[in-house]
Amino acid sequence: MMSNSYLIDVHAHLHDEKFIGEHEAIVENALKAGVKKIINAGTCIETSKEAIDLADRFEACLATVGIHPHDIASFNDESIAHLTELAKHPQVLAIGEIGLDYYYDFTPRDIQEKFFVELWNLAVNIELPVVVHVRDAYDRFIPIIKELPRPKGVLLHCFSGDKKIAGQMADLGFHFSVGGALTFPKSETAREVFSYLPAELIHLETDSPYLAPQPRRGRRNEPAYVPFTFEFLAQLRKTDQESLKRQLVENARILFGSEHF
Repeated sequence: MMSNSYLIDVHAHLHDEKFIGEHEAIVENALKAGVKKIINAGTCIETSKEAIDLADRFEACLATVGIHPHDIASFNDESIAHLTELAKHPQVLAIGEIGLDYYYDFTPRDIQEKFFVELWNLAVNIELPVVVHVRDAYDRFIPIIKELPRPKGVLLHCFSGDKKIAGQMADLGFHFSVGGALTFPKSETAREVFSYLPAELIHLETDSPYLAPQPRRGRRNEPAYVPFTFEFLAQLRKTDQESLKRQLVENARILFGSEHF
């Protein structure tokens, strides 16, 4: 088992085309910044495979496999079988990212909901956690999941709900991750939520290459920037950095399995 004093990026997309040819440098940057583990999230079958490839190449990398609501048009009769097979890889931690996105509405909402339920149930059936993307859709997400069996764990990635929704989700034992948006001047709601949530339910992410934290805003985001958000979170919660690091590692072990961290 590794030391429990390091940082984890629980949600990145290093397979994104913005990182082509730079993976070694990006991982090295992260390690130098104290970010020892990077979980790359698949958004379709192809990017799920690419996330696994990165996990095979780099000891620091892990993977999740899923189909993002923006990509759900790629879902077909073979998708569940493909994901089930991919999920057998020892470095795959969860089914994700999956979810509902009513902000962009790139896919009709009824289609999003249908396949979200199928993917959620896949995680239940193969006993893995889920990593969920929900944007402007909690009014539907909450009643849908209350009718479904519970997976091994739930991470609400890039959580964008308010304190009331956070409370409801925390009562269900769901986990929450936040990235660079926490540091943005207008992110009062996120700061309210992540100062309120129990420490044992919080994780940090980058969503690389998107949403770089304020000191690097406007640049391509990368896992090496996790410390900016981490330091901001420690100040926000008025806690010392070492104890917060240990808590975040413990949270990842509980959600994804201690053998990976």
